[in-house]
Amino acid sequence: MSVDADGRVTVQVRLAGEAFATQVAAAREMPWPLDDTALEDLRWYLEEYLTAPFAVYEDRGAAIRDRLDVWGGDLFTALFGQAGPAREAYVAARSRRDVEIVLQSASARFLGLPWELMRDPARPTPLALEGLPMIRTLPSADLTESFEPVGAAGARLRVLMVVSRPEGTADVGYQMVARPLLERLESVRGTVELTVLRPPTLTQFETVLQDAVERGEPFHIVHFDGHGVFAREPVLPAGRGSAMYETAGERGMLAFEKPEGGADLVPAERVAAVLAAGQVPVVVLNACQSAQLGSEVEAAVATRLLREGTASVVAMAYSVYAVAAAEFMAVFYERLFAGDSVSEAATKARQHLHTSNLRPSPKGPLPLEDWMVPVHYMRRDISFPGLTTPRPQPTSQEAMLAEVRAKMQDDGVGNGHGLAPAGKFVGRDGLLFTLDTAARLQPVIVLHGPGGVGKTELAKAFGRWWRDTGGVDRPDLVFWDSFEPGVSSFGLDGLVTSLGLRVFGNDFAALDRLERRRTVEGLLSEVRVLWLWDNFETVRSMPDPTGATPPLDQDEADELRGFLHRIAARGRSAIVITSRSPEDWLGPQTRRIEVGGLNRDEAILYANQLLAPYPGTRPKRERRAFEDLMHWLDGHPLSMRLILPLLDTTTPERLLDALQGTEPLPTGDDEDRTTNLAASIAYSFTHLPEHDQQALTVLALFHTITDSDVLALLSQSPKCPQRLRDLSSAEWQGILERAAGVGLLSELGAGMFRLHPALPLYLTAHWQRLSLGGFSTEYAAAMWALLDASAAFAQWLGEQWNSESAQTAVTVMELHRRNLSAMLGHALTHGHWSHADTIARPLNEYWNLRGLYEEARAWVDRTQHVLEDPPGTPPPLDAPAGHLWAFLTHAQANRQVRAGQLTQAEHSYRALLNSYQELPGSEDIHVNIAVLYHQLGMTAYLRGELDQAEHWYRKSLTIEERLNNRSGMAGTYHELGITARKRGDLDQADRWGRKALRIHEELGDRPRMAIVYHNLGNTAQRSGELDRADDWYRKALNIRDELGDRPGMAGTYHQLGVTAYLRGDLDQADHWYRKALTIKEGLRNRPSMASTYHQIGITAQHRGDLDQAADWCRKALAIFAELHDRPGMANSYGQLGRLAEIRGDNRQALEWTIRCIALFEHYPHPATGPAPDRLKHLTHQLGVHTLKTLWRAITGDTLPSSIQTHVAQTGPDETGSGESRTK
Repeated sequence: MSVDADGRVTVQVRLAGEAFATQVAAAREMPWPLDDTALEDLRWYLEEYLTAPFAVYEDRGAAIRDRLDVWGGDLFTALFGQAGPAREAYVAARSRRDVEIVLQSASARFLGLPWELMRDPARPTPLALEGLPMIRTLPSADLTESFEPVGAAGARLRVLMVVSRPEGTADVGYQMVARPLLERLESVRGTVELTVLRPPTLTQFETVLQDAVERGEPFHIVHFDGHGVFAREPVLPAGRGSAMYETAGERGMLAFEKPEGGADLVPAERVAAVLAAGQVPVVVLNACQSAQLGSEVEAAVATRLLREGTASVVAMAYSVYAVAAAEFMAVFYERLFAGDSVSEAATKARQHLHTSNLRPSPKGPLPLEDWMVPVHYMRRDISFPGLTTPRPQPTSQEAMLAEVRAKMQDDGVGNGHGLAPAGKFVGRDGLLFTLDTAARLQPVIVLHGPGGVGKTELAKAFGRWWRDTGGVDRPDLVFWDSFEPGVSSFGLDGLVTSLGLRVFGNDFAALDRLERRRTVEGLLSEVRVLWLWDNFETVRSMPDPTGATPPLDQDEADELRGFLHRIAARGRSAIVITSRSPEDWLGPQTRRIEVGGLNRDEAILYANQLLAPYPGTRPKRERRAFEDLMHWLDGHPLSMRLILPLLDTTTPERLLDALQGTEPLPTGDDEDRTTNLAASIAYSFTHLPEHDQQALTVLALFHTITDSDVLALLSQSPKCPQRLRDLSSAEWQGILERAAGVGLLSELGAGMFRLHPALPLYLTAHWQRLSLGGFSTEYAAAMWALLDASAAFAQWLGEQWNSESAQTAVTVMELHRRNLSAMLGHALTHGHWSHADTIARPLNEYWNLRGLYEEARAWVDRTQHVLEDPPGTPPPLDAPAGHLWAFLTHAQANRQVRAGQLTQAEHSYRALLNSYQELPGSEDIHVNIAVLYHQLGMTAYLRGELDQAEHWYRKSLTIEERLNNRSGMAGTYHELGITARKRGDLDQADRWGRKALRIHEELGDRPRMAIVYHNLGNTAQRSGELDRADDWYRKALNIRDELGDRPGMAGTYHQLGVTAYLRGDLDQADHWYRKALTIKEGLRNRPSMASTYHQIGITAQHRGDLDQAADWCRKALAIFAELHDRPGMANSYGQLGRLAEIRGDNRQALEWTIRCIALFEHYPHPATGPAPDRLKHLTHQLGVHTLKTLWRAITGDTLPSSIQTHVAQTGPDETGSGESRTK
């Protein structure tokens, strides 16, 4: 199939042995099979669906999966038609064997479609899964000369892996394909020569490829495991094809690294030239976006490589899970060894991906149809017939013994440790990348972190990685030493002798002490060696309490430190040290890398692995308590390994209680500090002074995070237990820092520390031993003191929230949220209403900011259940319980307004207003009444009742001005401005907005400043001042982005889309709308979703896609109608009328316009926009009789006289031939 620059498709058939293809049908224009929406849905399904497959996302993912077959049929029909010669040629070809589908075009847009989905409607399975190779290529005129792969029979497959991550660990979603790929290549290990490019710079890339050519051993494959991007290019001159292809060009780039760090974006043609000079026939692209082709062929990395001489390119068309890419590549390489061509290997690997389709998710492994992601670009099929996997031969007894001895050596039997993993190693790609880079530049590295966090397994994984990818000069130059108590000495001489004997043999022992040191230092300076030192804390900073091996004295420590400094200064080798302590005594020449818990995705992978033998635990993973348990475990590998399997016999709720110290935790009798949580913590804990041990028991009350300032507040509480009293923030800081120094805590900064997940359980037991029979009394007193401290802390947070320190408050709240939520629950359980009220206020701000509406509703329901007696009867509003009830009920009503539930919200506001008006008129009561007037104004505004809205706002403003409540005054000024804008009085709207802004800026209230910036942008936009509008929107977005205000960001993205649309930049408008929609759908904010659906529909209309426009408008209308949002319904009805008019269906246009106008009693109503003018225009076209007939049919009433009078008027444009105004 060939597609030319004008989008015309030609179907040709070439039989085996024929030199040329035969055209079987005349060229015809190809209907475009998948629109932008379908392609975006496919991208979301492949790249985002499994990150949160819950609720609306789960439904959307299932719906898209069900559409894959439909899209496959559409792709097939676009090429072959419903019937005719092309379809007949396809049927005839299928009757033969060894059929290939070849897609040939210079159009990157055509080649970039997901053709692998293509399915014959008469068959149940996509063609690609039936074993038909799907090949993309360029017209032969665009191809330069190619070259033959070099390699004698029996040679190893030479693969150069380019792992480039210029942003390091800041690279979002960083995953390496190379490491899981190595694990899956055991069947061909030894026959794959996998070299990792170090450093991943373009200069080194050229050097390595050229060196290989000069040795007569060029690489067979270059595998990019990194990122690709596109740079915009100017639009091409006219005449280069039809409108289908005339869009701004994009230039494909691959991200290498600069020598000094940072991204070096190299154009695809430059990379192609280097590959051609290096005689590389096959390229694999795992680069994100590398095959998502732009509008011109120069933009596509894959096609550019083909053009410059590469024979085959296998690429990932979308971002793909690392495990999926590794699954595909492992089978791909194995099939190459079996003698398959690249095309055959890619086809079989794709079929394997379809069969092995479980991918990690928070719910456990779930199926994902990502088999269509790998695509094959080819100019000539390549195979490597000499690469065969040797058949396994019967093993002799002697060979078996040798294999056992080798396994013992690798596993470290008799030596304590080796490089073999304890179970399957999971994740840590970011840390491995950091280590790989650091070990080249800073050769002595300390990996430090709490016990059980996975330092040992990380070091072993790094050793395997360097051993298998050319990180060391020879694979046998990776060495492991462990400083477990019981060895004769931790001194330098013992280390030097241990390494020397393994490298040089027994002759090394004959050297004297100085010669041994010089020999080993010479080795480490001249040869690339990796030396791993485990459990180094026992050497000096945390010696073994039993004294099995004495710690180093000062002279010995100085000697060891000097040795490491010399290696760091001039060695080619790397020494990686694991310790619970940062080992500050080693000096500044040592690089320190802190090892924390697994990140969220890695923790999910590890949980899947740990729970795989326990299928009965799957329903328990669906519960909220499991999510809370995973959060508590905080990605701590040892805790996860010991705790999660217990789900087989207990519940996540009970395990969570046990970790919090309120229930016993089932454990074994293992006393090993590396496999028992209590033993692991005890080893660190015993290295602290007695006073610190006693003080730290109070951390049993905390969830994940503790804070020296909160602890100081606790110590000041009169309810605080005596031994915790009168400790200052500085004293607590010292205690916490010492605990972090022995690996019990991780310091986060600003006085905050992260707890080891099993620490509260251990500390509860320790507390019970300290207090003997008085534990319960002391524990309750400490909880009281912590409640006092939390309330004081929450009050401080609330003060910061609406100030210039809002960003700090949000960050601190993010960390302390679990602690404050726990204290809110404690206060509700024990009837401490004032404390609960104080704590709930900043939490409520956080729930709104993050869009956590379900969590907020759960707390409101819980509070109302506790306080209403009987149900539905609130407590007195002038008592502490009433203050709490009123605050949360009011807050929930505000969320109902955002959700479009105006009737429920108004009911709550009026009930609160009536209750307050019955109380004596204190200042606080008047403030609350003013706020309720304000909120009633908002509900009236949202119903389109502008006079009523202004009435309520002015009642509110009268009270606020009398009380000089400046924040409240600013809020009402702002709403009066929005109302003025809705009336069309833009100057007045701007004046009200600026009055509000002045107050918020004077108060330093950044969240509310962002709200006013946004609405001033809206006013400027309505005035036609689009640049000024964008300035306001971006000021709002800067604050909202800093605060992580997702609902606010979505609103501003939406408005930036509107201004782009008004400029005529439809692509940019669509970009902003979809960014907004992603957040809105995630928040399930249905009114806001409907608003963006409506705008996407308008954009589709201006692209000329009226069907798509109508679909989006109907989606918006369904939500507006469900919420009884009359202004929203009016917008949708009006737009559907406009679309019908454009189609020439004036009668249907009139029906939609009547539905719009009939929503309101007043005529013309501001919410109906241009509908009255359109009604007049359409009536002049169709006649008043038609208007009267349709009005009665739709509304059941006669046409109002006011409307009949209006449509009878004739203006200069109302003769029946004029164009009605559009909104």
